[in-house]
Amino acid sequence: VQSSKHNKLPIILTHLHRTMPFLTRNPSYYLSALQEESTEPLHIGLYLGNDAAVHHHDGEEQAESVTILTESSWIELATAIQQTARSIRCMWLRVKIEGGNDRLDDTALAAFRALGQGLVGATAIESLVLEDRGMGVNQLSCLREYLARNTTLRGIKFLRTHLDTPSSLLLNDFFVGNSALRVLDLTANPRVDDETIRGILGAILRNDACRLETFNVFETLEGDADGISESCVGFIASFVSRTPSLTNVRLRIRELNDTGIGELANTVKGSCCNISCLEIGGIFGDEGMLSIAEALKTNRSIRKIDIGMTERLTDRGGQGILQVVQGQDESWQSKTTSNHTLQSVYISDRAGSSMSKSLLMGLQSITKADPHRTLQGKAWNYINKNIEDLSSISLDVTLRPCLLEFVSSRGGVDSLFCLLRSRKNAPELFTNHPTPEKVRLTRKMEKASKENEVLKALLKSERRHRSQRQMSQSTNQSENIHLRDQEEDEQHQMKAMARCLLLPFFKAFEMCKHFMDLLKESHR
Repeated sequence: VQSSKHNKLPIILTHLHRTMPFLTRNPSYYLSALQEESTEPLHIGLYLGNDAAVHHHDGEEQAESVTILTESSWIELATAIQQTARSIRCMWLRVKIEGGNDRLDDTALAAFRALGQGLVGATAIESLVLEDRGMGVNQLSCLREYLARNTTLRGIKFLRTHLDTPSSLLLNDFFVGNSALRVLDLTANPRVDDETIRGILGAILRNDACRLETFNVFETLEGDADGISESCVGFIASFVSRTPSLTNVRLRIRELNDTGIGELANTVKGSCCNISCLEIGGIFGDEGMLSIAEALKTNRSIRKIDIGMTERLTDRGGQGILQVVQGQDESWQSKTTSNHTLQSVYISDRAGSSMSKSLLMGLQSITKADPHRTLQGKAWNYINKNIEDLSSISLDVTLRPCLLEFVSSRGGVDSLFCLLRSRKNAPELFTNHPTPEKVRLTRKMEKASKENEVLKALLKSERRHRSQRQMSQSTNQSENIHLRDQEEDEQHQMKAMARCLLLPFFKAFEMCKHFMDLLKESHR
C-alpha cells in the first residue's frame, strides 16, 4: 500500500472495524471538533437504536445516560459537516435493532432521516461504514439522495446489515455516478444474494470512470437465505477480470469451488491483472490451488494470498505453488523463469489441517524482498551452488563483466577466485571473442546476406517467368504458321473443286456455239 492517504482506505476500514474508539448517540459530541481549524482528519462514530446502550467493537459496552434527542441535533451535526474544513476520514453509522423488532422506532428513524437529508451535498466524508441489521431499506432510503449526489466518497462498507435486493436498488445512482469510489466492502450481510451482487456490480460496470481498487465479499447466511450461488461466483470472476484497477480482492463465499477458482485464475494470469493481495475462501481443494499455481507462472503482481475457510487441502496444492515460486527443477532456466513477486501464502489452521507444518511455514515465508531482489537471490543461489561450472548460463559476451561483478559483490574474492580458476568456466570467460564492433558488422553482413538471398530468389523467379513467356510466344507463332498453311491448302482445294464443277458447263457452251455456227453456214 502506498503512502498516499487515499490508498490507505482499505487498511483504515479494516482497522476501524477492530479498534473503533467508541460510537455515540449524542451527535453534539463532534460539533466542537468539526469547528476546529485543523488538518488532522476526523473519525465520526454514531449509534442509533431502540436501546440505550452503546457498544464498543471489542465487545465491551459503555453505558451513558441518553435523553431522547430531537431531529434538530442531527441536523446541526449535518450542517457542521457541510461547513467543516476538516477531512472526515471515516463516518461510522451503526443502526441496531434489539429483540425481535425488524425496524427502528419512529423517533430514531426521524433522526436518521434528518441526518441523511442534511448531508446532501457534503464533500468532507471520505469513507462510510454502515453497520448492523437495523440498516435496511428504510434507512438506506434516508441516505439515498446524499449517496446519489455524492461524487467524492472513496469507500463504502456494509457490515452485518440487512442489505438485500430492494435496498441495493436504492444505491444504483451512487454506483453509476460516483467516479471516486475505490473501496467496496460487503462483509457479513446475510441477505445478500445473486440478484443483489449482480445489481451492484452491474451498476459499477456501467460507470466507465470508476477505478475500484478494493473489492471484498464475505458471505454469511441467516436462516433459509439463498446466499450466493455458483453461477454468481462466475459473474464475480468476470467482474474482477473487467476491472483491471483492482489491487485487493477478498472473496469468502460458500460456493467458491474449484471451478470458480479456475475462472478467477484465468483473470489472475492475464497481463492486465494488478491484484497484489488475494484472499479467498470456499469449498475448493487442491485443484483450485493448482489453478492458482498455473496462474502464478505468468502473474507479476500478486504479493500475498490468504486462504481461509475451505476443505480437502493437502500438500499437493501447496507444493504446486512452491514449485512455481522456487522453480520446477534446479536448472538456470527454471530459476529465472519462476515467479518472483509472491511473498507469502497464508493458509488458516482449519484449511491446512491436513497439510504438513513444514510446507505451511514454507508458504508463509516465501520471501520478504521485492521482486528484483528475489530474482537476484535465486540467481546467486544457483551460481554459488554451481560456481565450478556455469556453462549452462550461456551469457552474451557483453554481459560477462557483469557476471564477474555480481559474483564479487555477492560472494567476495573467494567466490570470484573459484569462478576464475575453474577450467570449465575458462572457455566461457577467456576465449577470444569478437569485439563489439566486429559483432555489429557481422550482424550487418548477415542481414545483407539474407537480403541478397531474397534478391537471388526473386531474380530466379523472374527468369523462370521470362522463359515461360518466350516458350509461350514461340508456341503461339508455330500455331499461327500451321493455321496459315492449313488455310492456303483449303483455298487450293476449293479452287480445284470449282474447276471440276465448271468444266462441263464450259464444254457444253463451246459445243452449242459450234453447233450454231454450223447452222448459219448451211443456211447460206
